Order: sequence, then C-alpha cells, then structure tokens
Amino acid sequence: MIVPKPSTFPLNIYTATAQFLHRIAGGGSIRVTRRDFLKLAGMMGASTVLELYKPQIAEVFAQAADKGVKLVWLQGQSDSGCTVSLIQGTHPDLYDAVLKLNVNIMFHPTIMVPSGEEAASVLQTITPDVLVVEGSIPTGEKKHACVVGEVGGREIILEDCLKDLAAKTKVAVVAVGNCAAFGGIPAGKPNPTNAKSVSGVLGKTVVNIPGCPAHPDWVLLTLASVLIGVMPTLDALGRPTAFFGVKLHDECPRRGFYDAGKYAENLSDEGCLINLGCRGPVTLADCASRKWNGGMNMCTNAGAPCIGCTHPEFPDKVSPFYVRTEALPDFYTHEFFKYFTGAVTAGLAGYVALDAVNRRRKAKEEK
Repeated sequence: MIVPKPSTFPLNIYTATAQFLHRIAGGGSIRVTRRDFLKLAGMMGASTVLELYKPQIAEVFAQAADKGVKLVWLQGQSDSGCTVSLIQGTHPDLYDAVLKLNVNIMFHPTIMVPSGEEAASVLQTITPDVLVVEGSIPTGEKKHACVVGEVGGREIILEDCLKDLAAKTKVAVVAVGNCAAFGGIPAGKPNPTNAKSVSGVLGKTVVNIPGCPAHPDWVLLTLASVLIGVMPTLDALGRPTAFFGVKLHDECPRRGFYDAGKYAENLSDEGCLINLGCRGPVTLADCASRKWNGGMNMCTNAGAPCIGCTHPEFPDKVSPFYVRTEALPDFYTHEFFKYFTGAVTAGLAGYVALDAVNRRRKAKEEK
C-alpha cells in the first residue's frame, strides 16, 4: 500500500492519509466512520480520495450503510452494455462492491432473480436511495416503446416510472452510459421513438456517466461517492470531472506521433490515427490513463481510432466512424464550443492550428 509522500501533499493531508490507511489496515479492529472519511475527503478532495484508495474506501462505505442502501437500476433503450461492463469490473468487482457497500439492489432487470409481476411490483412501492438509469427513454406518443413490466395487467411505462421514482429518490439520480446521459444511439437521427436522455425527461441536472459502454470504474466510484453523500465535482453537463476533465488526445499514447506529424494510413501503421477518423481531440475521457479490461489496454493503444463514445452528441456528430473529417469542421462550431469553458475552447483552437501546420509540413515532405 503506497501512501503519498509529504512532498506531494501538505503535511496535514499526509498525516491524515497515513492515519486513515493505518486504521483501515488494522483488520477492522478500529472502525473508520463516515465522519472520518468526509474529513479526509474535505482536505484532499473527494475525487482524489476515490481515485487513490477505492478498494480501501469500500470498507468504509460498509460501515456507513448498516441498514443497506436501496438502489434501483432501470434499463431503457440500450444493449445492456453498461451492465456487462460493470459486471466485468475489477478492484473491486461488482460482487465485492455490492457486499462491501452493503447495497440492496431492489431492481435490476438483467441480474435480479425475481421476474414478472413479482419483480415489477417493487417499483410501485419503493423509495430508492439511488436511482440508476441505463439507456435512453422513449417519450411522448412513442413512450409505449419501452415497458418495464406489468402489474395487475397494467403496463409500467419507463417514462412514467422514471418520473415517479426520480421524484422520490433520496440521494441521487445517476445516468449510466451515453444513451442515458445524452440520448446516444437511440436518439440519433431520425430518432423514431423520440428518445431522450434522463435529464431531458426530468428537466433537471443528474449525474451523467457517458460512454458506450461506461467504464466500470466510472460507475462504481461515482456510486460509491454519492452513497455516502460525497457528491463528485461535476462539469456543466453533469459529468464527474475526475473522469471527464481531460481530452483523450492529450493523454493518448500516440500523441507523440501527432506532434511529430506522423500519421497512420492503415490500422496496422505506427502513427497518429487522425487520418483514420480518431475523435480523441474532441472527446473528454480518461481512457488513456485508466485503460480498460483491468487496466490492460484502450482503443488507440490497440490500434483502433477513438470513436468519441463519451461525446455529448454521439453518434451523430462523430460519424462516420473511421473516416477523417477535414479539419473536424463539425466539432469546431458553436454547437460544440457551447459545452466548454474558454480555456478548453482555446486549447481546441490551438489543436486546429497545430493540425494545419502538421498537414502542410507533411504535404511539403511528400512533394
């Protein structure tokens, strides 16, 4: 177990961190209270604490949830990919997380044991602590396209169920995956079911964890945070900045090729994947540093261009995939800039300029 050195943090933070880990390492003989955790999180920042000590913090959560936390997980228009991703998570995996967080998953269509009316009836009586939604929601005249279940011969429509449960949820509503966060593929043109995001249906900000699928770490750490009342810092679109605060392009293992003006023309080539349609320059996600599959790999490192699956306008604005968009015109418009601060906008403008210089240099070399 590595404890940050005094040179990394102020002395009081280092001391508190060391004491915190010492108490956890005591084999449970000394209980770590929710107050202890919040004190540490207040000094270091919740995001930093969750990132550095997520396995150990799971032990703290268990002590803060003696009565169990009621969690409802609704699934709308999706392929259940985010659930599959979550099940494949490690350190902790979903099984350990549920046990250690003392979470009572009252409803989850994919993993729950009850079925039929027995399962659906829970939705009419429960008051969730946390409501998680995976998938977009068909609305209006098309809302019958997604039915959660039936009770007494009466259909439970997802849109109605979401509004009812969200109004009763005690802690947080969390949208998992791009479909739930921003509408995703079901809301893409021509959007035949009038699909909307969770925030679009509720008319208010929720915690958004985009991705197609969402990384299991993003889901587990965000849920762990909200369960104990430590709300992660969110950006203007409701995304935790700990995970969605940096452009993938800036941390990409192929960034050096881009700076040198070396571009891959085939998927098997060395070089930056911009010419093969990589959307890393306009995608906010920490995939490059976090990696997937237990920290083993990520798209561009494996030779595949980023398709921008965490982008708020995925898939329409990042399509067609695997095709370079000349100077990325669709991204550098007011439609894209409206999502970002001036500092990020300036960075994107710098990218456009650098891209133009690199392309001119390459053209001269070819001549």
